[in-house]
Amino acid sequence: MTSDIKKQAAHDAERMLHSVWLGRGIPVDPVAIARMAGLRVVEAKLDENILGALVKEPNQDPTILLNDGDGENRKRFTCAHEIGHFVRRSDDDTEYTTVDLRNPDSASGTNPEEVYANEFAACLLMPANEVKILADFGVEDWEMAIKFKVSREAMQFRLKNLGLR
Repeated sequence: MTSDIKKQAAHDAERMLHSVWLGRGIPVDPVAIARMAGLRVVEAKLDENILGALVKEPNQDPTILLNDGDGENRKRFTCAHEIGHFVRRSDDDTEYTTVDLRNPDSASGTNPEEVYANEFAACLLMPANEVKILADFGVEDWEMAIKFKVSREAMQFRLKNLGLR
C-alpha cells in the first residue's frame, strides 16, 4: 500500500512540474508553484512544534502557512509538503474545511496522507531525472543538497530511495 501511495505522489509531483514549473530547472521554487496553483503562502509565527499547515475554508482559497522561525530549506520542504496535501485533495470538488498541521511526527511513515505529502515534496524539490544526472557525474550528496536547496538529510533519503546510494 505504501508503495502505491509513493508511486501516486511521484506521478502527481512529476505532473505538476511539467504543467506548472515548465522546465525552469533547479532549484524548484515551491512558493512560486503554490501561487501558480492558486494557493496563498504566508509565513506566520507558529508553535515551534508546527512546521506548517494547509488551511482551507469553504468559499476561500487555500492557504499554506510556514513557520517563520524555520530555516529556508525547511520552509521549502514544508511548502512542497503542503502542496502535496492540496494536490491529494484536488480531485474532490466538494467544499471542505481543513487544517493540516505538519509537525515532526509527519515523517514517521505511519500516516498514508503524510507518506504521500512527504514523497510528493521530495519528488517536487528533487526531480528524479536531475538527481540521476548529477549522481552520474559523481556529484556528492552535500553538493546536490546545495543545488536543490534542501537539507543534506533530505538529499540522502532521496538518493537512497532512487537506488543511487
